[in-house]
Amino acid sequence: MRESEAKYRLAFESTSDGIFTIDCNYNISNITPSIERQLGYKVEEVINRPIQDLNILTPESLMRAVSDVIQVLSGVEVTGAVYEFIAKDGIRKIGEVTGTPIIREGRILGVTAIVRDITERKRIEEALKSSETRYRELSIIDDLTQLYNSRYFYRQLKMEIDRVTRYEEQPMTLLLLDLDDFKQFNDAYGHVEGDHVLSQLGQVVKRCLRQTDSAYRYGGEEFTILLPMTTIKDAAVTAERIRTEFKKETFSPAPGKDVYVTVSIGLGQYKPQEDMKAFVHRVDQLMYQAKKNGKDMIYSEL
Repeated sequence: MRESEAKYRLAFESTSDGIFTIDCNYNISNITPSIERQLGYKVEEVINRPIQDLNILTPESLMRAVSDVIQVLSGVEVTGAVYEFIAKDGIRKIGEVTGTPIIREGRILGVTAIVRDITERKRIEEALKSSETRYRELSIIDDLTQLYNSRYFYRQLKMEIDRVTRYEEQPMTLLLLDLDDFKQFNDAYGHVEGDHVLSQLGQVVKRCLRQTDSAYRYGGEEFTILLPMTTIKDAAVTAERIRTEFKKETFSPAPGKDVYVTVSIGLGQYKPQEDMKAFVHRVDQLMYQAKKNGKDMIYSEL
């Protein structure tokens, strides 16, 4: 028995995981020396003290830990509980905890908890999640204008058409914008200045939209805007705001030369059962009517 106890004590004191026991009064009755390596506390600083009085858990984690201790004391094992620990130097660490009841002669006398430091694992997981999110964003965002790209436009347009089909009373309007005389601007001042114009139009469009609206660089100097739950009359107000706001933008592509660039806008409201590509083509033709009628204007079927 003494040999068995010595082996247990050796394993207890040398384990890299934190192992501690909590009695029925929530006092830490035993703890491995690894606490000093993990959190910077000596064993004597935490032994025989209630977990509520120690500053080793964030307030939110402490509340969950006490709740989990109560659960284990009722005889239910807790596995995979994740808490945020506070080291003595203030650094926060993440621990994954398994709690099991200590049972003697049919009575629950306390809790044995095994804590595994998963701080690095969580850091890697968060980094991967962040990089996956960034990859998804890059796959649907136009780098120059920071608006969505045309591939994402068709995905979202289909979703909006499906929604309109389900709820026929809810309108949806599409705007199609095109920069006026943009080829001449590029030919005169170069593509770097042209890119600046595209970028500024993207910023103006974003400023003029509601949170529920979405804008896309459709291709080249063309842009599309989806306005869910919006009639053609209300969409015309948004279109006019974009047209007038962008017209105020001043570009200086050459020393001492200020240039103003305009947009032509077509807008159309989705018709029930209309084919998606036919809808886009219809609005595109409305935009070309704005071009034919003199540019720097909005054309719709109103």
